[in-house]
Amino acid sequence: MEKRLAHLWQALTDGGLSVVTEEGPSPQSIRGQKLPADVNLALREYTTLDPFETRGRFWWVISPSPDLRGQVQLVAWSTEDKAWKDLLQTWTDMLTIACSEGAVADRLTEALVEAWDRLTFLYELTHIAGHATELPDMLSSIVHLLAQVVSAEDVFLVTGDRAGWESVTASGQPLPMPSVLVENIHYVGRPLGLAELKHALERVDSPLAQVGDLLVAPLIGDCDLSGVIGLMDPREGCFDSSDVQLLASVAEQVGGLIQAAKARAEREESQRLEHELEIAAGIQASLLPISLPQISGLELVAYLRPARHIGGDFYDVAEAKTGQPMLMLADVAGKGSPAAILTAVVHATFRGEALHRRDPAELLQIMNRLLHPDLEKAEAFVTAVIIHLESDTLGFSYASAGHADCVLWRNREERVDLLGATGLPLGIDPSSSYRSEQISLDPGDILLLYSDGVTEAENPDGGILGLQGLSDIIVATHPARAEEQIKVIVESLDVYRHGLPLRDDVALMMVRALDEADGGAKVFPFVLPAELPSIRQLVDLVRNLSSKIPLNNNKLRRQVADNFALAISEVVTNQIQHAFLGQEGQILGRISIGSNRLVADLYDRGAPFQFPDSPIVPVDPEDPPERGYGLRLVRGLLDRIESRRLENGRNHWHLVKELNGVE
Repeated sequence: MEKRLAHLWQALTDGGLSVVTEEGPSPQSIRGQKLPADVNLALREYTTLDPFETRGRFWWVISPSPDLRGQVQLVAWSTEDKAWKDLLQTWTDMLTIACSEGAVADRLTEALVEAWDRLTFLYELTHIAGHATELPDMLSSIVHLLAQVVSAEDVFLVTGDRAGWESVTASGQPLPMPSVLVENIHYVGRPLGLAELKHALERVDSPLAQVGDLLVAPLIGDCDLSGVIGLMDPREGCFDSSDVQLLASVAEQVGGLIQAAKARAEREESQRLEHELEIAAGIQASLLPISLPQISGLELVAYLRPARHIGGDFYDVAEAKTGQPMLMLADVAGKGSPAAILTAVVHATFRGEALHRRDPAELLQIMNRLLHPDLEKAEAFVTAVIIHLESDTLGFSYASAGHADCVLWRNREERVDLLGATGLPLGIDPSSSYRSEQISLDPGDILLLYSDGVTEAENPDGGILGLQGLSDIIVATHPARAEEQIKVIVESLDVYRHGLPLRDDVALMMVRALDEADGGAKVFPFVLPAELPSIRQLVDLVRNLSSKIPLNNNKLRRQVADNFALAISEVVTNQIQHAFLGQEGQILGRISIGSNRLVADLYDRGAPFQFPDSPIVPVDPEDPPERGYGLRLVRGLLDRIESRRLENGRNHWHLVKELNGVE
């Protein structure tokens, strides 16, 4: 018998185990491992060792619980400590209960056979939990297994929640009124016998009140009652203390197994849904244009980031009747699968009808009539803006079905205009009419289409970015390439949210009219949080631009870039410390590299600041100082420094380093 018990432990832990009795000798070694001195001492003094680690082995010496009388000890070792103590304690207590004083001798006697069956049951229990794929199958296997080791006519399990309780029995017979057992044991939290349950059972006329005997234990999972397990009608007499001990132990483990099985099922369901959403996201992404049209004199860039795997915001491009591109950015009300399904319908309608139209308003009117039945059935609507680009005149016509205002940056005047809606959202009224407007683009002008996930981005204080915040980004980043500006808009949203998750989809489309007057200047926009550690990211950006500075000497290029980075870092440090005063915020800007100068423009919404009239700190080009000299150092590094307070409550720093004569 001892060999069978040791084999069970070995199967579980790959370790060794021995059963020690009062009159039997203590082992000198267990499965090739000599007993440490501390283990021998615990055996002699009949104390517990939990666990003792030595030479890569964990040792346990387990004695019966204090309320039990017996002389059985278990000594075991394993290479890992996986909280085996509880299992070993259960085994020890069950062996102790099963063994009378006369049953303890030089070897395990037949009095341990029943205990062995119950220990085997616990092992098989873990085996069932590891192999059962469905919870009902696992519960059925548990009651049938328990029925083999207890002397009872039936074994039952009741599981569920307050919405309903379901039972499974070893006999296959339905358990009458299972909720009565759950309700009465909920307040006790320990095994109950028929005597304690009889009054409650009789009150509701439950047939269980007439059985020979009944023993019920609560199943606890995540500190809450998840059901009960019970024995009915013992074959001889009544259930005794060993039955109570066994059922309590089984209930504890089964409760954990049920909770683990439910968690596993939820995890698998979550993984299945995740996989399906990934497939759906791939399908939705495939509906987007593979590429955007190349239009002479214009840059066209688009971006989409769903708040979830799939969403209701999207963009599309189709060829109009004129042969020129028709752009659409739309937002289906709602998020998730319902919105994503409707986006596919809107995609198809737009592409199918754009081929026959040249007027955005006419296209929206047709789409509204065709989509209205589906949108009404889904209780949804769609906001959309459609742009018909006219590359020959660098202009466009547009119509908007209740969509967010388009942003139009007028480069010559350096101002932002807003293009509002020209009709109701799609799906509201099938007879709605729409109006198109004709807009011209001048060199350097920018048209930005966006979804409300951009302007409604929320920070931890509950503030939203708004149209002003979006306009600030465009002002700070022009005349960078459209791709760079879109990138900074997205990064700015992340900075603004300050770690909050994306709440709504983000869709962007930008059309930028190229400007030959830029003179070939290279523009690199950026955004960073108003936090001192973020300055390193700006310094690295400037230093990495050294290869683009139009100087012939490599060393000189690096030196100029380092000094320019140092000057900018001093200004940004000053703004973070004095303009933001510890408040959250962001600093936007651009680095421009021209043929004869470096220029940095910085924008923020901190407190007003006046550049002080302080003496210049001389700078040794061979050994530039580290930060810390403040704005006096900036004067020595740059040729021009301007700071002003803009009308809309922003600070603007304009920093210039001339390259003529540097060599």
